[in-house]
Amino acid sequence: MSVDIEPFHAGTRITQMTPEMLTSVVTLERECGLNSRGVEGYRRLLLDTSAILLVATEGDGLVIGAFSGAVVLDELQIDNLAVSDRRRRKGIGQSLLRSALSIAKRLGACTAILEVRSSNLAARSLYEKEGFVVSGFRSNYYAIPPDDALLLSREI
Repeated sequence: MSVDIEPFHAGTRITQMTPEMLTSVVTLERECGLNSRGVEGYRRLLLDTSAILLVATEGDGLVIGAFSGAVVLDELQIDNLAVSDRRRRKGIGQSLLRSALSIAKRLGACTAILEVRSSNLAARSLYEKEGFVVSGFRSNYYAIPPDDALLLSREI
């Protein structure tokens, strides 16, 4: 599966994650301050047919964005959405999210859920623009740095 993304940058694509991309994905997640399942965790997840693992690449395959989640029963559980600092606010995160929601719908998901740091205003804004609403609160959910989590959800 490959989807060309427009209009922000010619040559940028969304594709399925491959084993060759795992180190880049984990590095990107860590640069964005996200918890990562690590290369071996992703290697196992690549074999899971319920997993949705996407990357945004540019040029010769440079990973500039990544999405990870899984469909459990009728729900898409979103784990991580990361975009390189230098590529933010260009529609990459939105395109990754929309692609994942589309795939999840084809896999039978009716809703999507995720936790987001209460202090992460950029991520919250993206999710709210895509129809997610606050459906719960988790006090002291994140340890490093300490933060609360908002549970966001939406119908697909």
